[in-house]
Amino acid sequence: MRDRSFTAIETSRLRLRRFAPRDIGAFHAYRADDDVARFQSWQDYTVEQAESFVGEMEGADPGVPGEPFQFAIARMRDDALVGDCMLALDAGDPATAEIGYTVGRAHQGRGYATEAARALLGYAFDRQGVGAVRAVTDTRNAASIVVAERLGLALVATVHTTFKGEACDEHTYEIGRDAWADRRA
Repeated sequence: MRDRSFTAIETSRLRLRRFAPRDIGAFHAYRADDDVARFQSWQDYTVEQAESFVGEMEGADPGVPGEPFQFAIARMRDDALVGDCMLALDAGDPATAEIGYTVGRAHQGRGYATEAARALLGYAFDRQGVGAVRAVTDTRNAASIVVAERLGLALVATVHTTFKGEACDEHTYEIGRDAWADRRA
């Protein structure tokens, strides 16, 4: 359901919030980083694309089926952008959602992706009322796999595909509402 009142989700170290113009420089920097972009849908990301994206997200709301929403991941202590995460309610089945997460290279290895994705799962189940959440990752993306497994998502499928012109395999992980509630208990 469209969440027009969304402002932020807070954890002990992070704030998942709406993007703002002040984020453009940091956002562009990690989106333009080839190592960060390797397993993502973008490449050769420009400042103009970053400006356009931030502008689009400023006017968007989370929870609109078929319209992915990107949350800025910022440190609580200084509001510095460290990455972003995505929640997309399925257009045909809004009770199912997909999440994704990206952290800039300078901020990787600190548990930010896991912490942000955990908070996003809570939001998806508690505020959006979804019944299941999935994450899709390239099987070569070991860091993303670790995050999915730390969150308790179960591997439900592997498919062979082509991504950025390369043959690869993709894992789909999933967790349902009951399994998420059990993990939180």
